[in-house]
Amino acid sequence: MQSTELTPKQQTVELLRQAESVLIVTGREPNIDQVASAYALQTILTRLGKRTHTVITDPLPGSIKNLIDTSKISSTLDGARDFIVSLDLANVEVDKLKYDIEEGRLNITITPAAGNFTADTTRFDYGAYQFDLVVVLGVHKLIQIDKLLEQNPTLFDGLHLINFDYHRVNENYGSVNLVDTAATSVSEMLIGTLESLGQGMIDADIATALLAGIMSATNRFTTSATSAKAMTVAAQLMSGGARQQEIVRELYSGGTSAAPVIAKKPEAPKTVAEAIDSQALEQLKAAAAAMQQDTSNEHILQPGMSFNPSTTSAPQQ
Repeated sequence: MQSTELTPKQQTVELLRQAESVLIVTGREPNIDQVASAYALQTILTRLGKRTHTVITDPLPGSIKNLIDTSKISSTLDGARDFIVSLDLANVEVDKLKYDIEEGRLNITITPAAGNFTADTTRFDYGAYQFDLVVVLGVHKLIQIDKLLEQNPTLFDGLHLINFDYHRVNENYGSVNLVDTAATSVSEMLIGTLESLGQGMIDADIATALLAGIMSATNRFTTSATSAKAMTVAAQLMSGGARQQEIVRELYSGGTSAAPVIAKKPEAPKTVAEAIDSQALEQLKAAAAAMQQDTSNEHILQPGMSFNPSTTSAPQQ
């Protein structure tokens, strides 16, 4: 009899399909692989109609910013929960409530049927965070998760957490632990999950991000962990539109697309005077004048002699 228990990958796909609002986080000081995979996952989930929040509080690797659109990656949890205006109704009966937006301001109008509101009976607060699922990318231990967890210790309470990683030392801290130790990167792992969520959703931009993640994690396929699967996946991403030359330029060539500058070969000097600096020229002139005053052979420069502007020396032995 076959087991009906879902594999970690199947559980991951089902949780992502069922979720309405997903929080995506990486580790402290995230690398290119983590940021690239976060971008790819957020983009796909957004296209599937999910509310997504990718939060990375540490600075992003500079070289990734020209390869992907990082504008949707936030450094705070702002906008991830409701802002609540609370009014004391002990002495007021509400008749109507409406709102409008005027000159960039939200105006809330409450018409009382009896009594009225005052400033001291009004309170402002925040509701619970809107997430119903958390995905952690490329973090092998709980303590290494982005600092937002340290700043909000109860942030993940009551939520499913998908621990998505490839490190052999992963602590399996998630409610679902999708850990593939045979993979070379999170980006490589993520491709199968994204394809399970929807065929044909990996476009050129996502393919470029994922290829950048794989190339960065394998140092351009030179590390000992580089597998045949990683090479095959990379080839598939390139056939799907990944801009490999752009990745090489941004990650390994200083991020410049300008053609290399070829030094111009200097023109040969027309005279000896043009070939040497003015100080050396003056020394040569002085030496020549001294030699003209003494025509004896012992002062004629021979091969191997050392030269001083004011005197001559015997040939070096």
